[in-house]
Amino acid sequence: MTHLENTFATPKLTTAQAQTLIATAKRITGVAVSVDKISFLELRVGRRLRELNCRDFDSYLETLRGPGGEVEARYLAEALTTHTTSFFREKLHYDWLANEGLPALLENGAGRDHKLTVWSAACSLGSEMWTAAIVLDQFARNLPGGMSWDVAGTDVSRQILRRAAAAVFSEDQISGLPDALRREYLMHSRGTPRIYRIVPELRSRARLCWANLVDLDRRLSITADVVFLRNVLIYFQPEDQLRAVEGVVSRLRTGGYLMTGHSESLSELPGNLRQIAASIYQKV
Repeated sequence: MTHLENTFATPKLTTAQAQTLIATAKRITGVAVSVDKISFLELRVGRRLRELNCRDFDSYLETLRGPGGEVEARYLAEALTTHTTSFFREKLHYDWLANEGLPALLENGAGRDHKLTVWSAACSLGSEMWTAAIVLDQFARNLPGGMSWDVAGTDVSRQILRRAAAAVFSEDQISGLPDALRREYLMHSRGTPRIYRIVPELRSRARLCWANLVDLDRRLSITADVVFLRNVLIYFQPEDQLRAVEGVVSRLRTGGYLMTGHSESLSELPGNLRQIAASIYQKV
């Protein structure tokens, strides 16, 4: 196959081509993009065409079908994944965790009998995970003797995981973080514009690894007391939603909590979950 340097606008995507791209991405991640979103597909996959110097979408589909196609399919899946996140997004969850969830977990031995773990299951750039770490640190420092805790983050995009691990943010990306917490938990560059980074004390408590939520690897060594599974289920078909929830809940300790996005609802609730508040569930 000959690749020509693409110096023109992204070529148009046909419905048949879009269906093939969507099916390939869904097989890798479970993310279901509507075939009606042609412009979105052209924009996201068009960037990948330019990176590979593919002249059109037919050439790109040949790449997906050829040697190394499975590797390229992962790049495709990442291109179609949206990574929108912010500190203290859906703040009611963090308030509930600090005021009700963590005290209840502590009473049942978490943080003392075993390390209390909060897992951001679709961590994106890490804002959710680092927010949880801030909440845990604030909670633990007020306990006599402290508390043993850590945070974990997983994502289907390896590129995004590397950025989450670096824990570096722009001024816009930390807009949800109050000034007092910025001073305590962020370092910043001297130049303009400022670049911010999570302090080492929190970074040392985090572990990040790749995971496909609709096909969790048995070797994924996470056992959590709290799981954030927010604003990702909306991208899955109902059967994949259930697979993702069941896989995540299998790694949640009994008595632990699952949090979903406020705009999401579980089409089917696993038998070992009970809802205790808006978009908050407990494993029983």
